[in-house]
Amino acid sequence: MALIIFPLFIFVSEHYARQFGISLLGIGVIFLIVRLLDGILDPLVGWASDNLNVPVGKRKFWLLISLPFTLFGVWGLFGSNLGTFAFQHFAFYIVILTIGLSLLTPPFYSLGAELSGEYVERSRITFFREGFFLLGTILAALMYAMAEGSTQALKNIATVIFISHPLMIIISAFVIKESSIAHQNKSEIFSVVKAILVNKQLKYFFLSQFFNAAANGIPGALFAFFVIHKLQREDLVGLLMLLYLLSGVLSVPLWIKISKLFKKSDLWCASIFFSMIVFSLVFFMNTNSIFLFSVICLLTGICVSADSALPTSIQADLLDEDLKIVKSNRSGTFFSILSVINKTAAAFSGGFVLLFLYAVDFDPLGGNSDKILFWLTCLYAIAPITLKVLPLLLMFRFPETNSDQSI
Repeated sequence: MALIIFPLFIFVSEHYARQFGISLLGIGVIFLIVRLLDGILDPLVGWASDNLNVPVGKRKFWLLISLPFTLFGVWGLFGSNLGTFAFQHFAFYIVILTIGLSLLTPPFYSLGAELSGEYVERSRITFFREGFFLLGTILAALMYAMAEGSTQALKNIATVIFISHPLMIIISAFVIKESSIAHQNKSEIFSVVKAILVNKQLKYFFLSQFFNAAANGIPGALFAFFVIHKLQREDLVGLLMLLYLLSGVLSVPLWIKISKLFKKSDLWCASIFFSMIVFSLVFFMNTNSIFLFSVICLLTGICVSADSALPTSIQADLLDEDLKIVKSNRSGTFFSILSVINKTAAAFSGGFVLLFLYAVDFDPLGGNSDKILFWLTCLYAIAPITLKVLPLLLMFRFPETNSDQSI
């Protein structure tokens, strides 16, 4: 999954803009459109995985169904040789890939949430899952750094996905035992939305997720642009991203130990606050600040595993309470809504900054003035910090369920 998602949000925009001359306006608009498609598909898939009983498994069935869409979309977007109609090609295959990821994501996260009902063990599971996600992301960054150009890098990544992704999905379908929680009531999408709007804990949690995902989407969309044009080190794009991700993987055991001592929400807030302080240093950088930017990548990378694992673990605990109240396992629907929130927020913030760069005449091919590079730095450094203030406020002293078990 990481081999698919990471290049899609980090490298694809810069690749299609620079290699095929697609405008940032066109790329930004397409990303916004596919997020609207996500907003329709994800809840429907989540609801279906909650309510439709299939012999192979109500979660695993959707993982298998997603395979042809995902593989077809990956090869078209990452692996094919383009001639003419580059924009149409980009738009068509990103829609196909979006459908595949929508079929995959909500059942996948529901499956993980249902592996254990214990407070600490659930954190351990999510940390390990996100650790392996970071390992996959590291592999993608390493392949990108070692290849001769973005075209060959994306083609190499597509080849590995074609081998590894179907193998892992098929093994999961045979090996993982799904939860046998019986449905006493049918899950309904609108009842879940109502619960989120009424329940204070759920409302604060989902709002914090939206703004946190929006904040995280900006550096992802602009990372390659910032390193290439502001720092003028195109040769270090893959290596700097590798440093960021490797620090995230190596910090997983540390976060697992700490999560046994503190509430998940407090730990999440601490990681957000630390990353905000460190990332504020980006605003003061110039072409001679490679060492400082490397340190920033290292320190913020330490926070990325907590930022990925802790929220899904918190939601799994909240779903336990929901199950007790409504007597229905609605995790697929809840995780589909969370998926929509995360992907929509990241896409809208990422799409917005691309459209903003287009408006200030940023040129992906280079030759930008100091004023335009100043706007690039503002977007990359200040915007995500500002957006992270709200999740920090919403989750501070968040009333967790079973939090006393973590002490």
